[in-house]
Amino acid sequence: GAPGIGWVDGHGIVSDEHVRDLADRPDATITPVTPVRTPPTRVVAERPTTKTSDGPDSPVEPRSADAPPAGMVIVFPGAQSADPYRPTAACSDFVRVRDGYCTEPGCGCSAFDSDLDHVTEYDRTNPAQGGSTASENLNAKCRFGHLHKTFGDWVDVQYRDDEGRLVTEYRTPEGFVIPGDAENLEDSFPNLRRIRYEQPPQAPPTPRVIAGDDTPPATNRLAQKHARRRAERARNHRERERRQQMDGPPPF
Repeated sequence: GAPGIGWVDGHGIVSDEHVRDLADRPDATITPVTPVRTPPTRVVAERPTTKTSDGPDSPVEPRSADAPPAGMVIVFPGAQSADPYRPTAACSDFVRVRDGYCTEPGCGCSAFDSDLDHVTEYDRTNPAQGGSTASENLNAKCRFGHLHKTFGDWVDVQYRDDEGRLVTEYRTPEGFVIPGDAENLEDSFPNLRRIRYEQPPQAPPTPRVIAGDDTPPATNRLAQKHARRRAERARNHRERERRQQMDGPPPF
């Protein structure tokens, strides 16, 4: 194939020659990052991003013959049909490959030894209100980081910036914003940005609960925490948009 680099869990970046040596081993198992037997649900045009070039001699990333056209994103189902809370095996593998490591600030735990977390919490009572089981709303967190997020007061967000990079940020109760890792494996393997896993629009319906008019609403501490975090993320999103509008385009 085309020259490039590889990445090995526990070792980091390796040369393409090393990758070929590993692939030639008799005990090697080669699995693509997209499902083989499941066709994509759709192919969409990606929003154009601003790229800089050093001139006509700037290197161009080689594309394989079966790669989708530049600017296109292929979307696969991300949630299990029987339980929309759980990602498919292909979605789980993709998120771990994309992140490489735990996304908790300062943590170097392997993504393959970490849990997968819904950044915007999944709402089992009303799935349409909570975060979806999709690669853009999932990331890897070590068990400690996962528990810290679930039972602590930090709020994390994950979004794509104007250049299409996946950004993770944490906000403390005091209002401090802590950036996540400066990069993930999308920076080493840009074609990962052209793959998405999304929750199918038609998931199993939520069971109906018959209640009288005088039945109080079913609320608990977890639901209240999720509501507070949704409001906090909405405020953070509005603040981020305000900063972007104030900054304006670059002066060059």
